[in-house]
Amino acid sequence: MRRRRVPRTGDPLRSVRFAAALLIGIGTSSSTGAQELSRPTWEGRTIGTAAVLWWARALGDVNGDGLNDILLQDNNGHGGALRWYETQADGSAWSPCLIARQAPDGGPFAAGALDAADIDMDGDVDTLGFAHPGEWKQADAPTEIYWYQNPLPDGDPTRDAWLPHHIGRTPAFVKDVKLADFDGDGCQDVVAITFEGHHFLVFRQESPAHWTLVQDLAIENLHEGLDVGDIDGNGRPDVATNGYWVENPGGDLTGTWQVRTIDAKWHNQTGDWSRNATKVFCRDVNADGRAEVFLSHSERSGYPVAWYSSDDPRSGPWVEHVLTDQLAAVHTLQVFDLNADGHYDVLAGVNAGRARALGATEFPVVVWLNRGDNLRWVESLITTGGIYNGQVGDLTGDGRPDIVRLPSHDAACCEVLVNQAAERFPGGSTPE
Repeated sequence: MRRRRVPRTGDPLRSVRFAAALLIGIGTSSSTGAQELSRPTWEGRTIGTAAVLWWARALGDVNGDGLNDILLQDNNGHGGALRWYETQADGSAWSPCLIARQAPDGGPFAAGALDAADIDMDGDVDTLGFAHPGEWKQADAPTEIYWYQNPLPDGDPTRDAWLPHHIGRTPAFVKDVKLADFDGDGCQDVVAITFEGHHFLVFRQESPAHWTLVQDLAIENLHEGLDVGDIDGNGRPDVATNGYWVENPGGDLTGTWQVRTIDAKWHNQTGDWSRNATKVFCRDVNADGRAEVFLSHSERSGYPVAWYSSDDPRSGPWVEHVLTDQLAAVHTLQVFDLNADGHYDVLAGVNAGRARALGATEFPVVVWLNRGDNLRWVESLITTGGIYNGQVGDLTGDGRPDIVRLPSHDAACCEVLVNQAAERFPGGSTPE
């Protein structure tokens, strides 16, 4: 593996302690007559002030009004209910709605992540539900996976019942999950991973009522961090997780899912529960037809926020491009065009609760604005208040991507950072 990086200065928490340094552009250079780079500003709007362990969240237009809503697992650590928050008044207010208070077996829900999509292909957003007593209670207990059917188009998702449909069972608590059409039949399939037992599982959808477990792999040191993208450029979605990428065999998905290493430092760690915990995002930032892989450590210090590229993902090498190595417990990692200049930018942020335990007193949330070549970036500090499992999506209907922010895993206040009209500042480049 080759490596591009910024020279290291100071200790791993230097920029966490001195967040003002994040206003300096890493890897950028000034030149006479350089054009300006558009930097978004953000307005905080409160979703709720009584959040209880809202770790697992997903975005989707649940009621079909053209605005993204927020689906979430309530009281996740101990097992709770499935809910969604209806976006109202063009992203100025949110109203809670119940999907299911209990799983079909009468037990609670809990999972490390959530996803939503049109599972039954009827034109509306459905969601997943995970029957489990809670990670903090019994992480090695099996999880029953269900999908919950949106009452649309004939019913009202704010008041009518969401019908559950069984998908299958995992051997332990689900740390991460994604919906994707892995076999190319137009229907959503499911990939999930567990920390206990290090399982990588794929469920193929035969029909909305019938699912088949087609893979259950044990991948060494698998923990947390999962995303889907076409990594080898063959038109099929693959999976990136923990410094690995897992190749989709195509067909009926029962063939070999080849596990390859991007960078072993993300899955060769030892120690306590915080080992090998990552955030992962796949995005084709350089338009080569293959998804690049972004990685951060979600629980520890001393690891970078970085992205990886390769001309030959199967044989390598993978080249590491470091954005920063000065943040700890980076539990949010998203890649979107945040300033509408046609280039993908990177949102990364520190989990305030975990970073505090590591000795930090400030918890930066940062956007790296892409100057156009994916190698030169301008840092823009949003807040020093932290973010946990942040998601990006348009919640106001104005076409700008916004940010759903929970400051830490145990925070009571959840908000949307609304993307405002961009201001201008010197030092970047604007596309022609």
